[in-house]
Amino acid sequence: MKTQPLSIRLEPELSDQVTAIATALDRPKSWIIEQAVRDYVAVQQWQLAAIDEGIADADTGQVASHEEVMEWVRSWGKPDELPPPKCD
Repeated sequence: MKTQPLSIRLEPELSDQVTAIATALDRPKSWIIEQAVRDYVAVQQWQLAAIDEGIADADTGQVASHEEVMEWVRSWGKPDELPPPKCD
């Protein structure tokens, strides 16, 4: 796969940490940075998709009331802990 060059600036401490990881894994710093960016992008894509899903559910009225959620949260850790509220 063809790659594109990219220049980044890192604080010295972070650069040293990347270097240490690269040395431990016997990989170039660029590989470590690419893996870090891949992980970050995957998490952000997941989070944005989850937000969009939540907004879509709310738009269709598939939500639990604040009162139901608070009742559930207040029951946490108690012997009669309630199950999570159902979305209507």
